[in-house]
Amino acid sequence: MTLFANDITEARFEANLDIRRNLEAVKRDGARVEAILTAPYHVSFRWRDLRWSLTVPAGFLAAPSVPPILHGIVPFWGALFEASIVHDWCYWTRCFDPLCQGDGRRRADLLLGALMRAGGADLGDCLEVFTAVRAAGAKSYAACTFKPDNNLVEVPA
Repeated sequence: MTLFANDITEARFEANLDIRRNLEAVKRDGARVEAILTAPYHVSFRWRDLRWSLTVPAGFLAAPSVPPILHGIVPFWGALFEASIVHDWCYWTRCFDPLCQGDGRRRADLLLGALMRAGGADLGDCLEVFTAVRAAGAKSYAACTFKPDNNLVEVPA
């Protein structure tokens, strides 16, 4: 089953997630999760009939946010946490912008949903998260700028 006519398919986590939880963030923000990737985090997916690879580099500060409306509804750890790290990287680098003619944010949101499904999240959780990021993510996305060194690459056939 695809997510809302999602043209991103065959999403896969290609590496274990290696993080170090930032103790200062726990002291400062309580339950907020903030972690630093200690190794590159690789995912792959099929889009536009091509295979793509995306790598979030070691050292990236992973501080995925769950909209307050979803607190207590959607489990944060697991599929959502792992997918949201990639989603945050996609927002921060705006990696899809040059490929999507103004549709880069939606593509990042669809990848979030595809990765959540690949990680075992149920469709209901995916729909809730997708709806929340579509409703609340525009300001965060607009605050970021395109970064050419974004690690999104087409995988040769």
